[in-house]
Amino acid sequence: MTLLSPWAEKLDRQNPLPEYPRMQLQRNSFFSLNGLWKYQIVQAGEQPNEKNWKDILVPFALGSKLSGTQEELRPGETLWYQKFFKYKPLHMRTMLNFEGVDQVCAVYLNGLPAGMHAGGYAPFSLDVTAMIKENNVLLVKCNDDSDQSSLAFGKQRIEHGGIWYTPSSGIWQSVWMENVPASFVQDLKITVDYDASRVYIRLAGNFTQAVINVAAGGKMISRGITNDKNYTVEMPKFHPWTPDDPFLYDLYIQTEDETIKSYFGMRKFSAARDGTGYTRFCLNNEPLFLSGLLDQGYSVDGLMTYPSDEAMQFELNKIHDMHFNLLRKHVKVECRRWYYWCDRIGILVMQDMPCGGGSYDLKYHGIRPMLGQRKIKDNQYEKTGREDLQSRKNYYYELDQMLDNLYNCVCVCSWVPFNEGWGQFDSRKVSEHIQNYDTTRLVDSASGWFDQGAGDFNSRHVYFHAFHTPMRKDDRILLLSEFGGYTYLESAHSEPKKLSGYKIFKDRIRLDEAIQKLYSQEIMPAIEKGLAGCIYTQVSDVEDECNGLFTADRRILKIDEREMKRTNERCIRSMK
Repeated sequence: MTLLSPWAEKLDRQNPLPEYPRMQLQRNSFFSLNGLWKYQIVQAGEQPNEKNWKDILVPFALGSKLSGTQEELRPGETLWYQKFFKYKPLHMRTMLNFEGVDQVCAVYLNGLPAGMHAGGYAPFSLDVTAMIKENNVLLVKCNDDSDQSSLAFGKQRIEHGGIWYTPSSGIWQSVWMENVPASFVQDLKITVDYDASRVYIRLAGNFTQAVINVAAGGKMISRGITNDKNYTVEMPKFHPWTPDDPFLYDLYIQTEDETIKSYFGMRKFSAARDGTGYTRFCLNNEPLFLSGLLDQGYSVDGLMTYPSDEAMQFELNKIHDMHFNLLRKHVKVECRRWYYWCDRIGILVMQDMPCGGGSYDLKYHGIRPMLGQRKIKDNQYEKTGREDLQSRKNYYYELDQMLDNLYNCVCVCSWVPFNEGWGQFDSRKVSEHIQNYDTTRLVDSASGWFDQGAGDFNSRHVYFHAFHTPMRKDDRILLLSEFGGYTYLESAHSEPKKLSGYKIFKDRIRLDEAIQKLYSQEIMPAIEKGLAGCIYTQVSDVEDECNGLFTADRRILKIDEREMKRTNERCIRSMK
């Protein structure tokens, strides 16, 4: 029997993931290319054979159940896509948009090169005005070396199992088109200054003038004009954004040729000492205990791609209902609609940079640090897996892609450049790079270990022993950024090949009791001793890892929802 989520079972294969993908810069023009495509795999350097095309459902990655394929792309192979489609060109420019292609691709439209892109976690757009016709053939050439690449690959691994997951090669997010005028808004950057009651708007494009309108609850509250693509919105008596009250303002930008829609939330992230001398995470200048979950973002049917927008909403609403106020998006960048729903529902996000670099050394990166050997200098590139200069250059390239892509997201409160030392290098310099780019968010410089004293968090991972607060006060926020990982297998709802977990339980009652005991005996007492947040591992089961609160198919929540809500409420309330 094939294990599927409820949303996969009712998937419209003629129109999968039909929603508009880019909610921070919306236009009325939208044409989805999701649906049935053709694919084939050839050796590198070879061209596709017209007789060997097979069906694949885009935007689901090669090898995923929803894609309808059972192949994996290997190093030295090339994955080709083909799509025939009709389109009525207008007297406008035509943009072809890809939300995610893993890892390197070249795009051809009607036999002409349209563009190239490297990096599997960032969306990109191509101007295809000169080559679009009424009848079109689109070819996409993809190469993905997965964990043998110098680009970021996260938890994907060719030889997967345990903590490593099935690779998601090729197109794994929506493909779509839009018409834009000759003079159009190419980019939008929104910066909130909470203390000054202002919002700074920075535009990019070849237009000459823009009218900026701000609305609240459908009522226009502000209007102004800019001739230099920069504008300051004054926000007196504004409505703050919080997880309990995720209020968003609508933003309309009208140029001489078009109107685009966006949104923003008035919030501030900072660190400050409380009355006892401990440094706390602050939202809108008030201490907030971060009670979160580690979120891998993997689906049992779509791999790194959610089966539907409804599936995303369901999961996020359930998490919010249990009063978790934070998700740590773990070594993966999600599709843009996922962050939109976090903005709307009211969930803070700590955003990891996907890992990369050399091979993961279990003893060096895992066992020894868990036993206390964490004082490693991260300029020893050969030890952390970054001895390759090109790999370090690629890291910055992809990091900047992520920062640009997610800058306007209301929910993102912190960047996490490195996790557990793997691929870590020059973390002080990297953290400074991030802080110079984005002054509005915090940085968890080295999550887990190999801490160089940089960033805003003293970030620790604890699995195999009890958590104890450090004796010495740190100027940074003390965050238990991974803990728990308790395992219970619902065999009909998850499908591990070999069960992997930190502590295994035989039934849901014992699992639930152990989790509640963990919070009451370790988390609650630590809050008054300086603990400012905790992140439980994890949202859902993923392949061999059956330590999720949800089963892999998202049909069962393994814990008592009401009890978890009460526990989170106690944790959050204890800091107020």
